[in-house]
Amino acid sequence: MKWIILLTLIFALLGLIAFRYRRQIQTALYVWRMFKQMRGVGKAQEKQIEKKGTTKTVELVRCAKCGNWISQSSALKLRSKTFFCSARCMEQAVEA
Repeated sequence: MKWIILLTLIFALLGLIAFRYRRQIQTALYVWRMFKQMRGVGKAQEKQIEKKGTTKTVELVRCAKCGNWISQSSALKLRSKTFFCSARCMEQAVEA
């Protein structure tokens, strides 16, 4: 019987403390949730950065005159498989 009375007194005391400091407890819970949410946002941004970091493969071709490697999209194409890095290289190759 003593234990039931003691436990009832302890729970009543905890209830009174919680009632008295309810605003502080609410604020502490709000701050805890805010930090938890901030940590989750940081992880989401890291995943987005990793996804953006992937690059597309670009096919490189070699200039027939000077030997420089350039992307196929920016190269000047003369015949089916002859690429040049600039108009100057193309002119020098045609003159020779």
